[in-house]
Amino acid sequence: MRAQQAGRVVPTAATVVLLAALCSPGALAQPGSRDITADVRANKNGALTGDAVVRLAGGVTTYTGALTGEGTFTVGGTGTLGMAKNSDFALPANRRRQKVVTTGGNHPVSRIENPDPPAVVVQRGATLQYGTGSGGDGVLSHITKAPELALNTLNHQVDGTLDLALRERVNLGVLSGSGLVKQRRGTWPGIDLPGTHPFSGTLYVGTGADYGSLHYLTSMPNVRKVVNQGSFIHNAPDGEVVSNAADLYSQFYGNDINFHTWGSGVVRMSGVYSWSDNGSDTDPALSDPSRNFATVPHRDNKRGINIEGATVTWGDGTHNRFFLPGNENTAYINMHAERNGTRSVLTFDYNGPVTLDAPISGGRFHDTMAEVGRGDVVVAARRGNAVTFTAPQNYDGDTTIGEGASLRLGDGTPQGDSSLLRTGKIVDNGELVLQNAAKGVELGRISGRGAVTQAGPATTTLTGDLTYTGRTTVKAGTLAVTGGTLAASSAVDLPAAGTVLDLTKAGDQAVNNLSGAQGSTVTAGSVLTVHTTTATTFAGTTTAATATGPETLTLTGTVEGALTNTGTVSADGLTVRGAYTQQPGARLSTTRMTVTGAVTLAGTFTPDPARGPGVLIDNQGTEQVSGTFDGLPEGAAVGGLRLTYRGGDGNDVALADAVASTGSDATTPEAARSSSSGLLWWFSAAGVLVLLIVLVLLARRRSRKRA
Repeated sequence: MRAQQAGRVVPTAATVVLLAALCSPGALAQPGSRDITADVRANKNGALTGDAVVRLAGGVTTYTGALTGEGTFTVGGTGTLGMAKNSDFALPANRRRQKVVTTGGNHPVSRIENPDPPAVVVQRGATLQYGTGSGGDGVLSHITKAPELALNTLNHQVDGTLDLALRERVNLGVLSGSGLVKQRRGTWPGIDLPGTHPFSGTLYVGTGADYGSLHYLTSMPNVRKVVNQGSFIHNAPDGEVVSNAADLYSQFYGNDINFHTWGSGVVRMSGVYSWSDNGSDTDPALSDPSRNFATVPHRDNKRGINIEGATVTWGDGTHNRFFLPGNENTAYINMHAERNGTRSVLTFDYNGPVTLDAPISGGRFHDTMAEVGRGDVVVAARRGNAVTFTAPQNYDGDTTIGEGASLRLGDGTPQGDSSLLRTGKIVDNGELVLQNAAKGVELGRISGRGAVTQAGPATTTLTGDLTYTGRTTVKAGTLAVTGGTLAASSAVDLPAAGTVLDLTKAGDQAVNNLSGAQGSTVTAGSVLTVHTTTATTFAGTTTAATATGPETLTLTGTVEGALTNTGTVSADGLTVRGAYTQQPGARLSTTRMTVTGAVTLAGTFTPDPARGPGVLIDNQGTEQVSGTFDGLPEGAAVGGLRLTYRGGDGNDVALADAVASTGSDATTPEAARSSSSGLLWWFSAAGVLVLLIVLVLLARRRSRKRA
């Protein structure tokens, strides 16, 4: 059901002001109050000449007369006083002080300044009833006019019960007290609530109530609870924030809260809209919070939201009690656009985790999925503001995540998967977390300074214009990119085994600061360029890649294809199932890698000073290493070692001892040949020397024989 739009205040008769009654039978009203109980029981018309009191003694007393004059009116005792006719009287002149101040020019907004004391008082234990509920209306009021507003100047203090059984719009002035103000069901058009009300009791909306309008502000900061059995309409003028911090309860099917705002006006709701299963008017409550999510007979716990081209905030940033606990079976949220094109905006502003289990859509009342929602959703920029959606969302607008906040799609269970329509953009200045368990989600057009985290087993597919600059993290499952590029993302990390970044359908891709655990995988269907601006380590498996950037990319896993180094690479235990090419200007740190294709070298090599001799690049291809590192020709000294491009089995890049030893893994054929030729030289020289000695001895023997 639905009330007339807030702001259309058309009183049909003089509006009512009561001063109600005694805290207990026999208690006193204002000192010197005149007791007019007998006149009221006799239905006499009366002119107030000061303060007056009616003392009830139980039962129902119906007053068919009217009051005039100046004074206050108090209802005390026990029982009910029913007003069948409108009365018009004024507060005594010496107590009047309030003013109505109107600003805003073409869009006037009126405020009540320095409110008068109550002119109508309902004391604890007593009930004042306006109207008969069947066509007879009786209200205590004295009306003053303001632009687009008829204001009752008789302010009401209700410590007992004010029962509104009217079929006319009623304005109660400024409400105070701690009792119950109850509007019955089926008593259109409703209640107006202009002003700031000290009232701290319970407000019961049986048919309709306007909390703010285009032309006035409402504030009820002390209201404990609201029972909403009809349409509770909230409205904010241009440039104003209208806040409602009360907890709201419904007790059976057919209630809703409607939002209207004008210009930059905002309505903020910081309570909880729940079901009440105890049936209490004054102290509604729910026996078990889970009953907000379970279907009950007659759908009595279903609550509705209609955002009519309005700007609405749930939460005020001071707590994380979520406004609408319920799911698609127990709650609905409709976002509509006005005829002038003004769209709805719904903002979540909490300081801790909250969950929306219902879809945001755009149908009419309970048939919410009949139309797409026309509006945008914002997760307010507040640290700790962590919002989780556990239902597929059906609004066509943008989704904005503020700095320090996060939005999670899915809660990690198959029953809690979520999604967004592709019609809107995602502006991510915080963190977008994707944690569907069963059904994959496809998202596009992500911008902002925030991060994207894949955290669920179901695959998330990114496509379209991807310009967000935060980190991309794959904590679980698969993140697939089928359009756009991750080139703007500041870093890509796969911190767990089994995680996959699938780029096979995205064409040429560039990623920054790639890191990942052993067992993670990055697959690319074309060229993958890894640009490193901070030192990172990737221990997983990737396809053919090109490394660029000024900082070191440490690779310890496998490259399933060619690896081209145009930046700085450290390879520790890396396997390259393809060619390794190091281009001029690139750098290779101390390394141990196996290459199955051609090895082409240029640029620089930086050894680990603690490393001993051994193979650096195990070239398992048949071709000889092509090229050398800058300034390091064959046999060049590297620390206490020497570098060779013909080590191992003859075509490996290795470090060898400065004087190679036989049997060393780093001994080259050239070193062996050099050693053999040296030995032959020494054997030849020794033979010649021995021959000379023998010839000299033989010559001496022949000489002695002749002698």
